[in-house]
Amino acid sequence: MKRETNKRKAQTGVRIIGGSLKRSKIEVIERDGLRPTPDRVRETLFNWLMPAIPGAIVMDCFAGSGALGLEALSRGASQCTFFEKDGVVAKQIQKNIERFQLNPQATVTCADVFQISKELFKNVDIIFADPPFHHGMSQDFLTWIRDKVQPDSRLVIECERDQELDLQGFEVIRELKAGIDWLRLLRPTS
Repeated sequence: MKRETNKRKAQTGVRIIGGSLKRSKIEVIERDGLRPTPDRVRETLFNWLMPAIPGAIVMDCFAGSGALGLEALSRGASQCTFFEKDGVVAKQIQKNIERFQLNPQATVTCADVFQISKELFKNVDIIFADPPFHHGMSQDFLTWIRDKVQPDSRLVIECERDQELDLQGFEVIRELKAGIDWLRLLRPTS
């Protein structure tokens, strides 16, 4: 689930901004706390990731609207697993996947991210984590995933602009502060 909802966007959805599904609308249900990553932030993020996306195996944790994973698939990722704890929200992601005919490449799992087996991270190239804001979950996730992320993987974490994170075990490759978002692209340190 995501931060404060922009009611207009929740009702109309958001658009994929690049790749084979460019301009395709992602249907987003109205749900408290659900907030897709803004277009500008997604555009910057995927510009950073562009060399790594084609053929990548992606995991979208705290998937919410699924915008990050769907954007990655649109831009050439070979596979994406979406993890969303809210069953209604997970079903909406599945509907979008079916509408875009991405079933062979995409899997939706309705589960608490913190219950994911370490084995699932074994071959993942890019991990998106956009936990609910105002709950300290970004730090909890970073601490939890430290020993699970592979040395060549990249981790994208979003948090509130004013939330400081303990990044021990990670190196910041890029970061962006936009609106209430603080987005970081990280890689594990040895």
